[in-house]
Amino acid sequence: MSIRRNRPLRGAIVGFGNVAVEGHLPTWTADRHFAIQAICDADPARLAHAEQALPSARRYAVLDEMLEHERLDFVDVATPPASHPSIVQAIAEHNVHVLCEKPLALTTDACNKIRAASHQAGVVVFTVHNWKYAPIIRTAKRVLRRGELGPLTELRLDTLRTAPPGGAADADWRLDPSVAGGGVFVDHGWHALYLALHLLDATPVAITARLSQRKFTSTSAEDTAECTIEFPGAVATIFLTWAAEARSNSGSITGARGSLTLADRTLTVACPGREPTETAFAQPLSAGSYHADWFTAMVEDFREEILAPTTRGDNFREAETTSRLIELGYRSHAAGGVRVPFDEPLPPAEPSGD
Repeated sequence: MSIRRNRPLRGAIVGFGNVAVEGHLPTWTADRHFAIQAICDADPARLAHAEQALPSARRYAVLDEMLEHERLDFVDVATPPASHPSIVQAIAEHNVHVLCEKPLALTTDACNKIRAASHQAGVVVFTVHNWKYAPIIRTAKRVLRRGELGPLTELRLDTLRTAPPGGAADADWRLDPSVAGGGVFVDHGWHALYLALHLLDATPVAITARLSQRKFTSTSAEDTAECTIEFPGAVATIFLTWAAEARSNSGSITGARGSLTLADRTLTVACPGREPTETAFAQPLSAGSYHADWFTAMVEDFREEILAPTTRGDNFREAETTSRLIELGYRSHAAGGVRVPFDEPLPPAEPSGD
């Protein structure tokens, strides 16, 4: 699919919930490189909201009808997580590029099917890894690229929340694994895992995970997760919870010649023999749930992958690796928190009881 750089990319949104409205739509309506011409949602109330928010867009209740009637360059998938693999695969099979909210998929098999469909059609499948585009994370990555800390040995990321994101309406489905795909390990864990991959710039060796319910005990979703990911020469420790008393994000990276600390809106770099440097950012990492400004920065890379095929692949590989870590993390927990090698073939899933 050849697309001229001098015309807007024709797009559609599938799933017109809070993430699409608050996190994605501000970019699509403000950026001259994109033009949303259709919206698809099975919920009549959301389609009515779409008519008010974007009157020029045609509205559909069924994805296949939209794909048949619209001439699209890309589709933005913002439906609940469990539906992502089938929707993304269907869009790719219609020769249309895909931007998908996280998580892309939660099993190796689903990722393989998406990869095959996207390769067959020659289209981009790009997952919303928007936390990489937060100013504090971009600054931290620049420090690491300069090599100031030396070889990296440890990384820690903590995400503390008092409840699932999005308010009461979203909390209902986020605590239902049949819709959300899992609990906090899928929701916030996806972000933390791709950030660990991004910051350490290495391939995982193994993962160990333990999940628990500390607050939302009437559901089947975990509200707390602790995991350790081994990398060549480094270890990443991740803690996530929806059962905290206060909301915050923090982290640290340690290298042979120094350390870097993230404290919500402050980045501190400390190296022996010189004064620590501290940089404060306008917004803390824990502010809000939708981060429209991070999304704006990210879609520049999505557009570039569409227009320049030679740039494609890094985002998809990162999503594949994150998906496998999630899958292996659940396997680790189910086996009592055992260490699971990253490259070990997955055994067949246990059949569910009748």
